[in-house]
Amino acid sequence: MYLKGKVIKFLKVKNVILTIIGVLAVLECGFYIISEFTYYRDDPETALHAVSMADSILWVIIGAFMLCVMAFSRCQIKNATFFSGYFEGDLDGYIPYGDLAEITGKSVRMVRMQLRFYRWIYMKNFKLIKNENGGEVVELYSKRCLCECRNCGAHIEKRIYFTGVCPYCKSSDLFAKVLTDNKFYNITSDFATGSKRPDYYTARLLTAKKAIFTTLYILNATVAAIGLLMTLTEIPHYFDENYQREILFSTENHLFSYELIRADILDGIVFSSVVFIIFMPLAVTTFKKMRDAFAAGFYSNCFSRLQTPLTGVGYLPGYGIMTDGKHKLKKLRNAIRRGYLIHCTLEMHDGEPKIALAKRIVKDQCPYCGASIVGAVDENYVCQYCKNLIMGVVVKR
Repeated sequence: MYLKGKVIKFLKVKNVILTIIGVLAVLECGFYIISEFTYYRDDPETALHAVSMADSILWVIIGAFMLCVMAFSRCQIKNATFFSGYFEGDLDGYIPYGDLAEITGKSVRMVRMQLRFYRWIYMKNFKLIKNENGGEVVELYSKRCLCECRNCGAHIEKRIYFTGVCPYCKSSDLFAKVLTDNKFYNITSDFATGSKRPDYYTARLLTAKKAIFTTLYILNATVAAIGLLMTLTEIPHYFDENYQREILFSTENHLFSYELIRADILDGIVFSSVVFIIFMPLAVTTFKKMRDAFAAGFYSNCFSRLQTPLTGVGYLPGYGIMTDGKHKLKKLRNAIRRGYLIHCTLEMHDGEPKIALAKRIVKDQCPYCGASIVGAVDENYVCQYCKNLIMGVVVKR
C-alpha cells in the first residue's frame, strides 16, 4: 500500500544479479592481481604491465562498486518495508518524525532524509508536512478508521484502542477498520493464539538457525584467528636472516636460495592475511545473527506470558549484559528486522516505545465474513455477502 511493489521487485532482481557478478569479479580478478604482485614482488613495474592487469584492476573496482550498490539497495528496501508496515498500523494519519526516529534508532534528520529519498523511489501515498505546531510529520493519504470490539461490538476511541483492552467488556479482541487511498483493510489481534505459545512469535526453524549460527560463528572465528596468528608469526620470519639460514641448511629444505625462501614466506603471509580478511567479517556477521536469534527466543517466551497485547518496552525483562530500555529496544528491533521475531511490531504511543503483539493486517476482505471486497470502497461500503457495514463514522482527526 505504501510500497511501490513493481519497483521493489525489480530492485530485488537487480540486487541478485549485481551480487553474482560482483562476487565473481572481485574473487577472480583479485586473486589474479595478488598472485602477480606476489610473483613479481621485487619488480612491481613488471606486475603492473602484466597481461590483463589493467582489466583485472578495473573489474575489481567495478565488482566492489556493484557489491556496495547491492548492499545499499538491500538496506534501503528493508528500511522502506519497515516504514510501510509502520504506516499501515497507524490509525491517526499523522506520524511525527520523532516517533519514527525513536523506533528505528536513527536521528530525526536521518529519518527526514530517508523518507524524502524513499518517496521518489521506494514508497508512495504519503507526504511530508509541518503540523499546526510547527513540528514535522508524515501525512498519510486520506486515512480514515473506526475501532471496534469484536466481543461486544462497542465503538472505541483510538486512544483507548491502543491500550489493547475494551473498556466495556474487558476483552482484548479488538480490531480497526481502515480506509485509505480508496482501499480497505482491517487490523485484528490474534493475541489469544500466542498465549503460552512462544513458537507463535518466533520464525520457523529458529532453533535450527541458532544452532547453525553458533556453529558458523565458532568455525569462522577459529579460521580467522588461525589466519591472524599465521600472519603475525610469518611477518617476523620474513626479516629474520637466522631463521631463513636454518631453513636453507635444513636437510628437508627444497628452497635453495634466500630469495626463494622469502618468496615462500611472503606467499604464506598473503594467504593467511586473505584468510583473516575474509573470515573475520563473516565471524562478526554470524555472531550478530546468533545474538539476535537467541534474543528472539528469549523475548518470544516473554511475549507468551504477557496479559495484554500492548506493552511498553521498558517493562520487558532485560536480555544480556546491557539491560536498559535503549538496548532492549535495539535487541527487539534487530530481531524483528531479521525476521526472527514475527507477529509483533514496535510502535510509539504517548511518547513511549511499545511492543504490539499478534497484530494482523487483512487487506480487501470483509472483517465479518471474510468475503473479498469487490468494487470501489467508500465511507459507507456494505459487504455484498453478509450485508454488514464495513466502514461507519470514519473521519480522520
